[in-house]
Amino acid sequence: MGMIRRGAKASQCSGVAAKPTLFDFDQACTCTRDNGRRNINKPMKLERVALIVAVLALICVGWSSIEVRKVQARLNRMTVELPQQPLPNGSGGSPSTNLEERLKKLEATAPSPGLFMSAVQLHFAKLYFAGEARNWDLARFERGEILEHLEVVAALRPEEGAVSVTGIMDAFKNTQLVALKDAIEVKDRGLFRDAYRESMLMCNTCHQATGRPFINIIMPTNPPVSNQRWDATVPGGK
Repeated sequence: MGMIRRGAKASQCSGVAAKPTLFDFDQACTCTRDNGRRNINKPMKLERVALIVAVLALICVGWSSIEVRKVQARLNRMTVELPQQPLPNGSGGSPSTNLEERLKKLEATAPSPGLFMSAVQLHFAKLYFAGEARNWDLARFERGEILEHLEVVAALRPEEGAVSVTGIMDAFKNTQLVALKDAIEVKDRGLFRDAYRESMLMCNTCHQATGRPFINIIMPTNPPVSNQRWDATVPGGK
């Protein structure tokens, strides 16, 4: 072996290409095996790193879920252990009882339905003079005001004794008020007068049913206000 190496060195010194020896062949094989092992070890190392990261992530998720359950359990214990706070009114009653009391107070402080019925009477009078003057736009507006006020009355006083005020209002809105609407839309004063008379009869029927027969509505004879013009700018209809 020493002779082979010296011969190789002598060949290198002389500038003549030396033939490969057994030692050079062994050294080349060793380098190839080392490079192969390094190439194989690289993906194996990456797989190990990824596996370690995944394990750590699972550990963190499990720890987080455990902590969330602990916090939830603490909150549940705090909710159970909290003393029942007295209600603002100091009665300590159930929520439903307090709600009923609040509703009674609201009913006591709410405006009287009579105020809205007086407004209905005013709008009915204005409706009459608007129809007589063939001011159909004003008549349409006054009918809408009557409808809105009647809905408020039904909401404030849905029942009067054993009488359903809401039922009477619904019947009125679906019959006489519809007839008034149709007469206004076709601009027919004759149909309007007939529907108006029927509306007065329905109003008095409601008053009798609710224990107020002394309130008797009649056809208007004088305008309810003196500072309003009844005739339309452009008259129309018959």
